[in-house]
Amino acid sequence: MKKIGVTDRPELLAPAGNLETALAAYDAGADAVYCGLGRFNARERAENFTPDSLARLLEYAHARGRKLYLTLNTLVKERELPEVAEYLAELAKLGPDALIVQDLGVLALAREYFPSLTLHASTQMGIHNSAGVAAAARLGIRRVILERQVTLDELRAIAEQSELELEVFIHGSLCCSLSGQCLLSSATGSGSGNRGKCKQPCRRRYEIGGKSGFFLSPRDLYGVPLLPELRRIGVASLKIEGRLRSPDYVWKTVKAYRLLLDGPVDSPPGLLAEAEQLLRSTATRRASNGYFFAREYRTLVDAERLGSFGVVAGRVEKRTPGGITVSALEKLHLGDRLRSVPPEGGEGESFTLISLRSRGAEVVKVRPGTLCFIPGNYSARSGWLLYKIGENGYDFSRQAASLPAGRHPLKVSLQLSASKWCGSIAELPGEEWEREVDFAPAGNRPFSIGDACAAFGSAVPEPWSAPDVDVKIAGAFFVPASVLKSLRREFWAWAAERLTPELADSAGAAALELFARESAAPVAAVAEWQSCGEEFVLPGFVPEGELAALREKLRAAYGEGVRTFRIGGIYGLELLRELPPDCRMVASFPLPVCNSRAAKELQRCGVSAVEPFAELDESACEAFRANSPLPFAGPSAGETPVLVTRLPLPDHSVWVDGRGRRFHVRRGEGVSKLYPDFPPDFRKREWL
Repeated sequence: MKKIGVTDRPELLAPAGNLETALAAYDAGADAVYCGLGRFNARERAENFTPDSLARLLEYAHARGRKLYLTLNTLVKERELPEVAEYLAELAKLGPDALIVQDLGVLALAREYFPSLTLHASTQMGIHNSAGVAAAARLGIRRVILERQVTLDELRAIAEQSELELEVFIHGSLCCSLSGQCLLSSATGSGSGNRGKCKQPCRRRYEIGGKSGFFLSPRDLYGVPLLPELRRIGVASLKIEGRLRSPDYVWKTVKAYRLLLDGPVDSPPGLLAEAEQLLRSTATRRASNGYFFAREYRTLVDAERLGSFGVVAGRVEKRTPGGITVSALEKLHLGDRLRSVPPEGGEGESFTLISLRSRGAEVVKVRPGTLCFIPGNYSARSGWLLYKIGENGYDFSRQAASLPAGRHPLKVSLQLSASKWCGSIAELPGEEWEREVDFAPAGNRPFSIGDACAAFGSAVPEPWSAPDVDVKIAGAFFVPASVLKSLRREFWAWAAERLTPELADSAGAAALELFARESAAPVAAVAEWQSCGEEFVLPGFVPEGELAALREKLRAAYGEGVRTFRIGGIYGLELLRELPPDCRMVASFPLPVCNSRAAKELQRCGVSAVEPFAELDESACEAFRANSPLPFAGPSAGETPVLVTRLPLPDHSVWVDGRGRRFHVRRGEGVSKLYPDFPPDFRKREWL
């Protein structure tokens, strides 16, 4: 039997930080886009969506056979669970094609209270081997977005064993750290990357042994050379990074990969040249194969180049209260998207060029070498660089503004035969439409499921839609077009009499009421966790090729009397299923456990105790402890790293950042770990 999602023409999945970018992606040929609402998504700095704009985009996408995935992929505190539940109720009503999640508590809430939502495991879950994929399947996940630091050989081995859809990144910016294991932004006093507020300290300058450079800043992923093999492996979805990118970048990048995916697996030279020309015109860092080849890890970091992406288009000469004076190094044009970046690197400030002056006059553009003035209030100072990160000419704002209001999707089922047609709508339980018919046997072209879906999925009364019609046909018969139209009209007239606006909210309201009732139930007292002898600590990262050896070690440890095992990733849930049931599991860093729903989910999987995630502040910890069904365990021995990577980071010298903070690196077990030489004090302050 063919595995789910296995195809040599995978889905092309594009980023969308707003409506305009989403429309640019669809226009260029994206099969699907992924986007987020204003909260609980890993790119909170993007413009993001409102429920209204999301509903409009869903209506647009589904009418064209495209998909939309919604990210709810950050970690969640205990007190935020009711708000997350309300988000889930809204999303269940809107009907995205899938929900991308990181937090096990969010996963559990969606699966238990809103089962209509399809679940994808975010790359932030850090799933990186076949055991992790198997554990994800047991959790009710349909697709796994794999850890970015999985090699091509490892991906091939995982795909051979996986029954789930697999998704990988094919193009765009790369994080230096293993997904979900970077605490560097919050450790240095900025927002947490696990909360969508990363300030990109990896793109800043560090000093090591007297040498200054961007030692944590990888090149961008350029997946064109990898495309043939990824198609042969049968990856379900190829993902372009960039929810902070502009419409022109997304359009060009999607168009390039669309050209290649629509062609043969091994692209002919002419098609390859056309795609590469499009990609060269986008604003990026230097290209690489990413983490797909371990032999290239030593050259992946571009330490000599400023960590920002794009083309250096200008240098700030002076800042005044009215704006900045800039020396243009490339052509600047109204509508360009620019980012000002300090010489030491970092996040910078992005803006659209809406006013430009040269020699005292308003101009539309300036050539390289021109001294110009950009009015406005900017943080940039003398010596800062301006990067061009997007070009004018890709304006989808009018199209976005004209999108009609979204509709509420209905689940329609049809059972059709030559003598009787029956229809039902899930939102109208217990009711059924029936119609006696008399159709002649088919000649050359019998009535098909596609015919039924096309007919009954159209002319749906407002404010409803029927994006997916489930059809079962018994026998082969012919249906005249005029009769089909009459039957469709009759079915939707029957439905319109029964559908009320309140139905759109009724299922969500019932689920929220059940959630509130169960959340208010008293929590049984939990005994303190008692450590029993020696513990076996499973690493946070175990490559596919090392799973067999780890299984042997686990069996040997059990044979020697070890009964307590600390797991740092959900792959450990699968491995420990293979040992006798008297084992005790402790969920430990870097496996994030931040709320009682996540603890309850782990308890269901056999976990006995949890270590609250390192970034949780004291207040969040106490709220979590008060409702947790599992006791808290202390951290395992040793310090907590603030960044973990497969890259071979320099480990013989002290690292110093731009504010004089010191770090050191330790290497072992195939990874480099960055530790601060100062106490991060996560527990003493709230995540920003």
